Amino acid sequence: MIKETTIMGIAGTCLSAVGASISVTELQAIISIIVTVAGFLLGVVLPWVIKIVQKIRKAKEDGKITPEEANDIIETIGEAGKDINEHLPKDDKENK
Repeated sequence: MIKETTIMGIAGTCLSAVGASISVTELQAIISIIVTVAGFLLGVVLPWVIKIVQKIRKAKEDGKITPEEANDIIETIGEAGKDINEHLPKDDKENK
């Protein structure tokens, strides 16, 4: 998981850098925003999705998901939500 997260983080950072460097005209600014969002998704969201899918596959190996496995998956989803919220920009009203 760490190797996949690192690769996705590097890819996301590269896309964000590309997005920041091409914002010269309005059309390029739009492309920059799209590339930056794609970089965010690759760098932050996709590793969590991979982790959650892997936990679900592991839980289904024996044909059913036990309550303990379901709780583990739910906790992982909660951790993902907190991590993603930490990476989102804060509203100015919250900073005052």
